[in-house]
Amino acid sequence: MDMGSMGMDFVAPALEELLPDLSREEQLRLQNKSRGRDRISKPRNKHAPRPRPSPFSEWDGNIFKIPQVLHALAHYNARHPGGEFDVVKPLKQSRVGFRGQAWFHVNFWARPRSSSSSNNKTIKRFFAEVHYKPTPISSPSSSSSSLAITAVPIVEICIIIEEPLSQYRRSCAFCPSYRDILHPKGCRKFVCGNDKDRFEQRLDPCCCTGMGIGKMPFTARPDMSAFLNISPK
Repeated sequence: MDMGSMGMDFVAPALEELLPDLSREEQLRLQNKSRGRDRISKPRNKHAPRPRPSPFSEWDGNIFKIPQVLHALAHYNARHPGGEFDVVKPLKQSRVGFRGQAWFHVNFWARPRSSSSSNNKTIKRFFAEVHYKPTPISSPSSSSSSLAITAVPIVEICIIIEEPLSQYRRSCAFCPSYRDILHPKGCRKFVCGNDKDRFEQRLDPCCCTGMGIGKMPFTARPDMSAFLNISPK
């Protein structure tokens, strides 16, 4: 699989296309979120103009998340031969600086690659923790011995979030609850932001510069070439 081309070309299906393959619980979560957004955005004055849609498109949002999702799912699939999944849609993501690296928590939907029966088509929710280790490499474009910095992905965990989804927390030491990122149970199921070590960990919310992955500003599509290279842990 060409991770680079898949990451740059990835376009998530519309929610309407995914609904038949989502579990009943995931459908109800979407329904409740939609009602909540409608209540918040409903103007008090029915003649007032509706707010303008955000210029930040869903495709642009996915482009920031898909590298972490691809790295995580490749990690999962390598450890579950015969039970591989294919990414369907990135969901919510948080990032933080920790130990001089950029760390990410992300939820995403994926579909079983084997679809021999209708039961196997059900989309599953995953949680993943991925961080990027800045690593010096020789620059082939330079005749000198100068080094460039690349970001080597390390996947600490990538697991299926089994239902019922209500049993999981939506936050950790750096993931705010409004992001709605469901975390696995157990105080040390993930490394960064877990309950056991949260007071010893020094987390930097303004991360990424100097960590090998650039600023990734939310006003432009990032250069993801450094992300889309799978390296073993």
